[in-house]
Amino acid sequence: MKYFLIQHEIENGDKYVSSEFDMNLELVLQKKQSPKTYYQGTNDTDYISGCFGVSEKAKNFFKSLNNPDIVFTPTTVYHIDTDEPLNIYLMKVNVELDCIDYEKSELFVLSDKKIRGVDKMVFNTDINEDIFTVKNLSRVFIDEELKDKIISYNLKGFRFVPIEKFTF
Repeated sequence: MKYFLIQHEIENGDKYVSSEFDMNLELVLQKKQSPKTYYQGTNDTDYISGCFGVSEKAKNFFKSLNNPDIVFTPTTVYHIDTDEPLNIYLMKVNVELDCIDYEKSELFVLSDKKIRGVDKMVFNTDINEDIFTVKNLSRVFIDEELKDKIISYNLKGFRFVPIEKFTF
């Protein structure tokens, strides 16, 4: 089975929350007081924030999977120029797998065990989840079947990076 990292893809003019404001959304996920969060752009898209802020259409798609490990927190962001509100949903995937084959992968790992760099990533072959996060790496991965469903549902703003091409 092939696996893909989900990344935020921003086309020119798309609505998006910049990384500077994503920190505010992380506070929302932690159920802490958050400053007002702003977005920019005017074109509708379904992946609005790198903190997994998604549109209602994307939320409805992921909820249709009936996966109890995907949860949503509603929040509102405001246009940076007009203050127009936009309701989004912060998606959290509660499946964390220890699935990296460390002998075949080329990773930069600090003493806190967090992965800080990837030159090559290889997963163990015994993954039975279609969407998951990886232990010590706060990224969301999906299998090929779920990637194809997202594409056929015409969700915008999602980029799929095969794990064999994933580096940072």
